[in-house]
Amino acid sequence: MAPQSIALGGPGQTVVIEWPDGHPSAYPYQYLRDHCPCATCAGSDAARRPKGAGVSSGAPALPILGSQALKPLRAELVGRYALQIFWSDGHSSGIYTFDYLRSLCPCEPCSAGREVAG
Repeated sequence: MAPQSIALGGPGQTVVIEWPDGHPSAYPYQYLRDHCPCATCAGSDAARRPKGAGVSSGAPALPILGSQALKPLRAELVGRYALQIFWSDGHSSGIYTFDYLRSLCPCEPCSAGREVAG
């Protein structure tokens, strides 16, 4: 399911995605960075993690260098199925599929649905 729109500079330092069904998802920068799906961040057991499971429980996947606030510098579409985010900490190897992003939606109804399903 491809998004209707993607905004990197949403309110409260978020990446905001509007989905075709009208659902808006606002992902805090650190939340997305902590859930980076790349092999370095997720480790070799990424395929065994439950769908939507995070990389960490609040700690950044990799240390942030310097004192600058974490933010996406830019993002690029990967085909018609994913988004690659280039982070201010120099990391850019994570490819966030649209299905993965939708499964990560941090809003209360989506979070509650994951807890029930999990």
